[in-house]
Amino acid sequence: MLRSAKKHKNKGDDHHQTPTGEEEFMENEERSLVVKNGTLVTSDLFGESKAKKMTSLDLSDEEQVNMFLNSQSDADYKLNDFAGQVITFIGATIGEYPNETTNEETGEVIVRKKHSLCLFDENGKSYVTGSGTCYFSFASIVALKGMPTKENPLKLEIIKVPAEVKGHEYLKVKIAK
Repeated sequence: MLRSAKKHKNKGDDHHQTPTGEEEFMENEERSLVVKNGTLVTSDLFGESKAKKMTSLDLSDEEQVNMFLNSQSDADYKLNDFAGQVITFIGATIGEYPNETTNEETGEVIVRKKHSLCLFDENGKSYVTGSGTCYFSFASIVALKGMPTKENPLKLEIIKVPAEVKGHEYLKVKIAK
């Protein structure tokens, strides 16, 4: 079941519509991300999942619904393979998922958030990454520019930034010139 946050509001949901019709996606109580052109989506049939997804694809358009569904099972490309390239994106799906680990010494359960990002180009091809750094660089862009759509595409450059640890790089996106 795909639900649009604009149509359904459940007790405990971490989102609401702003007066201008924009979706607000709450990351936690201290900070929030206001996203234009976003629809919160859930496939949780029983209402117990803490996973969140937001997409800018038009879920009333059959072609874009199929793009969304197919990307959830098998994305066309890994975004990492396109570092150094500029791509125009017409859609995006972002996800946030709880990830539990246990401290072996103390037995304490630690819950951290993992993020996913799937971008869609003008040909309907999907590019996926689980890079938290890339997710946050994209989130900064859409907080000011809005999510990409066919009517309002984003031309992004995929970049790798050296980390402090030698030999390691972080994947990011930035607005292309």
